Amino acid sequence: MSHDYAFYRQDEIEVLRFRNQSEFLEMFTAEPLVQFENEHGFYVTRRTVTSIIEKIEREMAQHGLPLPPNESEEFAELEYAVPEDCYWSEPEDWVAALPYYRALLYILLEDVRADGCLVRGWEA
Repeated sequence: MSHDYAFYRQDEIEVLRFRNQSEFLEMFTAEPLVQFENEHGFYVTRRTVTSIIEKIEREMAQHGLPLPPNESEEFAELEYAVPEDCYWSEPEDWVAALPYYRALLYILLEDVRADGCLVRGWEA
């Protein structure tokens, strides 16, 4: 059985969808800033996303991975280079996936800033 979850804008438009990404999801549910909407979802705020970005960036720095500014051309290229399997299964190499998760978190952050918050929902 898979565990699918997605992040939605308040108008119910899906921003990002993941399957079998428990380690990435745990970064959100471990946050004390999470406010649960119901038993299947919770609100994702700017503070939640920025704190997870900070964790990812600290881990990237610890492993010597480059941290291009999110407005740079290098970062923009990374956003378009996210491997398709990054959305559908837990990465075999968490450290190698960190730059992609960072890029995806900045996508979420843009939507949070525009919409006020996102809602995370899931399906089993």
